[in-house]
Amino acid sequence: MYYFDIDDSGEGSRDVFGIELRDLYEARDQALSLLPDIARDHAVDAEHRTITAVVRCHEGRERYRTTLTVQGEWIEAPDYPEAVDD
Repeated sequence: MYYFDIDDSGEGSRDVFGIELRDLYEARDQALSLLPDIARDHAVDAEHRTITAVVRCHEGRERYRTTLTVQGEWIEAPDYPEAVDD
């Protein structure tokens, strides 16, 4: 049983359910695939975002950590105001 704790730019969630996986390598692969999905599913509302997944084993020990950082930076800002939804 492996658990995946997520920290999304300071907002964390601790996995209390876990999932059965073959081994730690499969848990690592699962953690690596989670981060792009989280980034894609939640709108980016800041120029900087860091998402971290920590894999814990059934004993509660942290066994693997992976981090995805999204960094936005204007090279040349637009000349028009930001669009406002009505």
